[in-house]
Parts: sequence; C-alpha cells; structure tokens
Amino acid sequence: MTTKVRLIDVTKCVGCKGCQVSCKNWNQLPATPTEFSGSYESPPDLFPDTWSRVRFNEYDDSDKVKFYFAFFSCMHCSEPACMNICPVKAISKNSLGAVQVDRSVCIGCGACKGVCPFSVPRISNKMFKCTLCSDRISNGMVTACAKACPTGAISFGDANDKIAEAEARVTELKNNGYANARVYGKDELGGLGVVYVLADTPDKYGLPAEPKVSLADTYFWKVALGPVRTLATVGLAAGALSGWLQMRKEEIRKEKEGKE
Repeated sequence: MTTKVRLIDVTKCVGCKGCQVSCKNWNQLPATPTEFSGSYESPPDLFPDTWSRVRFNEYDDSDKVKFYFAFFSCMHCSEPACMNICPVKAISKNSLGAVQVDRSVCIGCGACKGVCPFSVPRISNKMFKCTLCSDRISNGMVTACAKACPTGAISFGDANDKIAEAEARVTELKNNGYANARVYGKDELGGLGVVYVLADTPDKYGLPAEPKVSLADTYFWKVALGPVRTLATVGLAAGALSGWLQMRKEEIRKEKEGKE
C-alpha cells in the first residue's frame, strides 16, 4: 500500500466542485469550455488541462433522479500499468506513493492511457494527469482538493490511518441501512493511492467493480512499442520516436483489420 492516500467519502460529497476549482487553481490550469449536454456534470470528462472532476452519476429511483456524486482523478496505483508500459521510462512513483510523469522525457505515445484500467491519462503531445499534488505533500501539506473540500468528503493522510477511518465509516453506514456500503481501493489492483467509502456498488459511481489491467491491451502496446524501445536505447530524439510509434500503430491496426 502506498505511504499516503487520498480518502474520498462519497456520502459527504454535495457536488459543489470546489475540488475541481482548487485543482485548476493550484496547478494553474486553464478553464475547459463546455456546453450543456443534458447533465449538470461539467466538464464531461478529464482533459489535458482538467486533471480531476466530480462525476454526477444519475439513476432513476422511483421516478426521481438520484445523484451518486464521486470525485475522480488518477488512482495512483501501487503497481501502475502506465509506468510498466512506458517505453521511455517517463513515469515513476515517488516515495510518497504518487505516480508522476516527467514530461521532458514523455513522447506522448498514449500507451499509458491504453493500459490504464481507469482510462485516466490524457494526451496532448505529452501525458497529463493528477500529480497527487506532489509539490504540496512533499512539504507537509494535504492535496489542494482535500484542502478545499467544505464537507470533508476528501481527506489526505497516512494510508493505515485513512483505511482504518474508511472501514469504520463503512461499518457505520451498514449499521444505518446501507447494505452495499464498502471500502474501494484498499485491495483493488494490490492497493490504490485513492481509497473510497462507497454507499453502494462501485458501478453506481462510475468505478469498475473489479479493475483489471487488460492483457490484450498490454500485449498490443508491447508489440507496438517494441521498435520504439529499441530506438530509445540508441538515444533518438523524442520527435523521431513519436513519429515511428504512430507509423507502427497504423501498421498493426491494418494487420488486425486484415485478419477480421
């Protein structure tokens, strides 16, 4: 388990999006223009300049719309598939458990997104995602989202303490009639750097019930990236690597189409 974790208690979330704003503010990210598409959720997805968001999961319940709010960003996995697949070793984990990307090395190939079980990374020449506020936590502060949350739905601290807090909260919820309440992130994929207190099943919050790293996707990217790894070892420029990768992806796509 990671040294530090972010704990998200969805039962305390009111969908105010203060976490989104604080993330943008701290990381000096521009606003993402959006248009109303029938949902109060905005923005509708993660983007290279939007690293976190509150999901407004809507379900019909006795002819009424019921919202299942859930903060979502990088899960900072204990064993990151993105780090293992990266052909130029641009992704690493720091001592506090944050999965981070060195954009001076990243070639923007997209393999990290291709194998991520939560489809978190976003690509715009380079890879972008939540940093777990490494600059803040390395200086003894909590993440910007946790600092801004007005209800305490997001908190940050030592893994053991936060997991114990989550388990106690789940026990409380079950005693109050929430039969499906559970801790999510403690055991999934060997432990995540983000732990949730859920009042219902994971799918209600847009989370995979049993997240897995796809072996098929991993194999595809390993095949596609084989020449890139070779090129990287001889020190070719990032632009050349990226160009070669795009060509290789197209070749493999055509090969797959030819077999279908």
